[in-house]
Amino acid sequence: MDPQRYAAVKAMVEQIYALTGSGQWDAAEAMMTDDFRIVEADSLPFGGEYLGKSALRELYTKVFNFWDDAALETGDITISDDHAIVMVTIKATSRHNGERMTLPLCEVFHLRGDKFCGITPYYFDTALIARASGTLMAD
Repeated sequence: MDPQRYAAVKAMVEQIYALTGSGQWDAAEAMMTDDFRIVEADSLPFGGEYLGKSALRELYTKVFNFWDDAALETGDITISDDHAIVMVTIKATSRHNGERMTLPLCEVFHLRGDKFCGITPYYFDTALIARASGTLMAD
């Protein structure tokens, strides 16, 4: 991979996390294509497809309504010409049952040129999230 492309994609990923984490949605949306798409697992309480530049803002609003004192930590990033995979950990307290949780996942960012055209998150344990949100009862 071209080192300049690698550095550019890494900087884009770091920037979108910084922008969304600080609520700078207009700047984050400027980094997205008009047909931006996120697909969350159907088993999640916020599962489904989110479309358009406002998709990430809409999804964040839904996701973080289930948690108190949520914090997102990014870890390793793997980069190719058209994708970046980021290891992420969310630490949060469930509003449903008060349980403090550590939620590992990876997010695959899809790129088209110099813009993001989508994100596909892969959670380690969707059932844990559903139970903590009150949308799936424990066995």
